[in-house]
Amino acid sequence: MALKEKTLSGVSWTATARVVQQLIRFGVIVLLTRLLTPEAFGLIGMIIVITGFVELFSDAGFGAALIQKKNIEERHLSSIFWINVLIGTFLTLIVGASASLVADFYGEPALVNLTRFIALQFFIGSLNTVQQSLLQRKMNFKKLTIVQISTQVISGGIAVGMALTGFGVWSLAWQSLITVGSNSVLLWVLSPWRPKWIYDGKAVKDLLKFSSNLLGFKIINYWSRSADDLLIGRFVGSAGLGIYTRAYSTMLLPISQVTNVLQQVMFPALSKIQDDIQRVKRIYLQANRIIALISMPMMCGLFVVAEPFVISVFGSQWEEVVPVLQILCFVGIKQPMGSTSGWIFQSQNKTDVQFKWNIVVSIVTILAFVIGLKWGVIGVAAAYAIRSYIVWYPAITIVGNIIDMTFTEFITNVAGVFFYSITMAVIVYGVGLVIPSTWTLFSVLVIQVLTGIITYLGLIHFGRLKAYKEAKRLLFESIENLKDDKS
Repeated sequence: MALKEKTLSGVSWTATARVVQQLIRFGVIVLLTRLLTPEAFGLIGMIIVITGFVELFSDAGFGAALIQKKNIEERHLSSIFWINVLIGTFLTLIVGASASLVADFYGEPALVNLTRFIALQFFIGSLNTVQQSLLQRKMNFKKLTIVQISTQVISGGIAVGMALTGFGVWSLAWQSLITVGSNSVLLWVLSPWRPKWIYDGKAVKDLLKFSSNLLGFKIINYWSRSADDLLIGRFVGSAGLGIYTRAYSTMLLPISQVTNVLQQVMFPALSKIQDDIQRVKRIYLQANRIIALISMPMMCGLFVVAEPFVISVFGSQWEEVVPVLQILCFVGIKQPMGSTSGWIFQSQNKTDVQFKWNIVVSIVTILAFVIGLKWGVIGVAAAYAIRSYIVWYPAITIVGNIIDMTFTEFITNVAGVFFYSITMAVIVYGVGLVIPSTWTLFSVLVIQVLTGIITYLGLIHFGRLKAYKEAKRLLFESIENLKDDKS
């Protein structure tokens, strides 16, 4: 199968997985937010700040290195597997032993047992890195789709069942562990590769330059991205962190799925053509047009309907989420396109450049959060939004230098989508003004959402937007590929 067909097939299967996953995940989130308190989500958010960082070391960047390297052998695969198992065991022990320190830092005694329990995920997760990387490398996204959907059904169902029976915050803890556990089991079932008793130091060294720079980037990027959660959890408290994480995850949920779908496919695809810079540039710009086509109207629309959405879906106890969510929508307008820079850095083996640039970004990010903390949760959100636009130009320029692309080309590439998205949002806002005040917020939400969808589709269709025509063509081709795969 040619690269284009493999890529389209991969997008089809991954998109299918994401749509189904998000329907399940969103349903689970809605149920859990109605069954649990902001404090419960805040407690788990405190742990995730720590465990999320530790998780970066679980594969030490070797998973991506196995995908990017042109030629790999059994000595690479088995050596990386055993290294990951040792790392996973070590991380589980370290996090478990540090649980009391985590609890003392936040002043929350309940975190001791929760942290020790969740720490088990590092050992369990270390067992599947090579299997997952091989499926991605071979672009076998059909099997990955089965794994992802099954994992969401299992972990989500158990979490909701536990919440209904009064397990409280432990529902979320079990959801985290079961997600990792079921993912590992299913990958072993669906992947034919099994580790051998081989360890080759030279094979590890072959992958080390790529993986070490990528790991360095991830470490710095993680702490700059998690500094907001850490500061809010420490100085505002679990309730404030619960409000912030609910706003952030709501903003991120729809747009991250678009980029995550393409990330799984585009990284191995661009790695295969890494020497053809012009082709890489053309595909990169086209992918960003399509991402913008989906994410920009979502964020503009979410900004307008934030109040009826939050109260109707999550309940009135989450009302404080509304202004935070609206501010974060400004981040969401550009963040999906910014995140695609990783495709270029990694597929072009420029993780050293990615690492160095991220040091600068991280300093700016942490300073912004510290300044914003003076005004609480809203101040941190506003600081995040301002920081996002400060670093945008140099970020795109650095990527452009690798693939011969200017910042002007990048902005022009998505300008039409931005114009139609803003136009749609203004119309939706106007509709909200004329709806009678006696209507329920849910009714207002339904009318505004339907208005937004119809308006936006009409604008991009009759405006003959390039990104829309490309997306429609690729959608039909992907459906045909999906049918062929099933047959």
